[in-house]
Amino acid sequence: MNESDRGARERLEQVRNELTEEHMNPLYLHSAEVVHRETTNLGAASYTELYRGFDYPLDDLAAQCRSFLDSTERLWEDVGDKFFRNRIGLGLGELQRWDVSRVWRGANWDKAFPQDRMIPALEATLGDLGVDLRSQSNVELDLEDRPSKSPRAFCVPIEIPGRVILVIKPAGGPDDWRALFHEAGHTEHFANTSPSLKMEEKRLGDNAVTEGWAMLMEHLTIEPAWLERRLDFPRPHEFAAEGATQLLWFLRRYSAKLLYEVEFHATPDVTAMRPRYVELLTDALKVEPSDTDYLADIDEGFYASQYLRSWAFEAQLRAYLRERFGNAWFTRREAGSLIRELWAEGQKPTADELLKDVTGATLELAAAGERVREALAAA
Repeated sequence: MNESDRGARERLEQVRNELTEEHMNPLYLHSAEVVHRETTNLGAASYTELYRGFDYPLDDLAAQCRSFLDSTERLWEDVGDKFFRNRIGLGLGELQRWDVSRVWRGANWDKAFPQDRMIPALEATLGDLGVDLRSQSNVELDLEDRPSKSPRAFCVPIEIPGRVILVIKPAGGPDDWRALFHEAGHTEHFANTSPSLKMEEKRLGDNAVTEGWAMLMEHLTIEPAWLERRLDFPRPHEFAAEGATQLLWFLRRYSAKLLYEVEFHATPDVTAMRPRYVELLTDALKVEPSDTDYLADIDEGFYASQYLRSWAFEAQLRAYLRERFGNAWFTRREAGSLIRELWAEGQKPTADELLKDVTGATLELAAAGERVREALAAA
């Protein structure tokens, strides 16, 4: 991500692949075999069938993923090529996987996202919504610069809602700001969860809910009105369009990932899935992944589906907030009051139920595509 020399990035990728193949893939393969064996011991034909038995909406979401990939194919080819050329001088036909993280780094925008303004911007944003971050006795900010501290923000809900820690080692740059605001979304969701809920309703449930709140906060960093308000931003619509393009990459990547995982977990011999991984991800992104990752690029419990549904939840809830409170909804105390009421529900309702209750709408992945198109059209 921070390496500007393309040749060095390629060499790092090669070494990573070699070490992954030698040391990690035997462990990943053993894990997959254990999951398959124990799933059949539970009486299901496969892990995929097990989740279908939980009345989990895998098939409906997979169908939405196929439709999303089809409907955004041309859009991605156009805007993805432009995005990569603008950031690194390479189009979709030239870009290699070891270039992608460098592109994501967005180093050209570093000055617009300074390190020393990260926490003040978060405090001010929450303040506009009626949340005083510093006075929340159940929220701890771990800002200490320890040598071995992770450089990426994360949230630790030790007790929900009694003790929630937001860990951050501010470095600055757009990626760091996105991570901070994402984890702040988790933090506030857990910190505002009603203490009267059962443990299962606080910690378990549908993770698309807490990921949706994280996405709502994270995506403020690609909101032109927010950028102008908090950062005096030079070209907010241009950056918002780039952010929308990155979101489109993730939407397409996770759509392909879910389709892959559904097949993977239904296949007795998972080693046969190596070429299928490359096929699906390349078709979606037009950048070939390493087949080394066919085992590692899988999340437990079909977690890819939680991210996909959280992006849909965020897009549809944001549209509702804008309609009700205006484009600068994030400056309105009334919006903050509504959000805190919804945070109090914890993980008790599903994302579908929460969205239906607030907006009357059904969770649709296509809504995230419309969010992307809107940002691109405004640039």
